[in-house]
Amino acid sequence: MGENAMNDRTDQPTASKESPAQIVDRLLQRTAIGVSLLTISYSMAAAMYVISDQEIVGLMDRLQFIPSILVLLIVFPAFVKFARLRYRQKNECPEADGYLVEMFKRASAMAFSLTFVFLIILEPVTGKYLTELPTPFFINVTLAFSLGVLSIAFFRSVRGDSDDQSDDDFDTEPAP
Repeated sequence: MGENAMNDRTDQPTASKESPAQIVDRLLQRTAIGVSLLTISYSMAAAMYVISDQEIVGLMDRLQFIPSILVLLIVFPAFVKFARLRYRQKNECPEADGYLVEMFKRASAMAFSLTFVFLIILEPVTGKYLTELPTPFFINVTLAFSLGVLSIAFFRSVRGDSDDQSDDDFDTEPAP
């Protein structure tokens, strides 16, 4: 009984019987959704600097916290489950190297690269044309751009690769 009970505990990484890969995938998917919501929040924060109607600005200021709260509600449970998995299986939990992890890494690299180009373009434009806007406006615009690129690139790559799975199908290969 002792050996079987031990194997049962190691075969079930979590109470819901999810594999480590499923837990990581869920965390990444929810993180991408959270990043999308933060894009909305930073966009609203930047827009408040260019909108002159104070009533709309006040409404946007109050609504700006909704995406942040939603991020906590969406991402935190998946993060807790991931943290528990890492804590329980310190030596057994392999490094995440699944499909979604790779897509997230690619999206992150693209977001970094495009944000860098965006900043290079933004620097001369702000020096000549947008001098009256305060620094927080540009910080919010840059964060919104970077996070927006990350979330769009992630969802496009995941969706795009799933549409391209027909290339991997056996029906395109000649029959034996």
